[in-house]
Amino acid sequence: MTMLSGSCECGVCAFTVKRPPKARFICHCTLCQTFTGQLFSDVTVVRGADVTLVNTDHVVFRTYRPPPNIRRGACRRCGKPAIEVAGAGPAKIMFIPARNFARQDLLPPPRMRIFYDRRVADAVDDLPRHEGYWPSQFAVARLLMRGL
Repeated sequence: MTMLSGSCECGVCAFTVKRPPKARFICHCTLCQTFTGQLFSDVTVVRGADVTLVNTDHVVFRTYRPPPNIRRGACRRCGKPAIEVAGAGPAKIMFIPARNFARQDLLPPPRMRIFYDRRVADAVDDLPRHEGYWPSQFAVARLLMRGL
């Protein structure tokens, strides 16, 4: 596999990923909408141990609400999403916006849409849609368990 790399919009907060991403999904939750400034977030999931971050001192992390305690990191310079972190140690996973990858064509295809009840606009595709907090959380958990 070709090593994946990418960065935030201005290039300051860069990363490399040494193993293939575990999953990819599209999230329509209001937290993702606020964090990204977009209608939804196209999220690629990788193991934390497989990611090398550059210029982490330029990433400002924020937790928008308690559990599941995803820390969402934006670049200090451009203010755009850089990376999101959940868990710790061997259970640490990172959520990286698909658009941050230099070679998006090497990413797995999105497998589902979650929090679809929070959508701003209808999607025109045939991806499975999950609505509500628990159905969305369980769908992502199942996806991650298959990918890990």
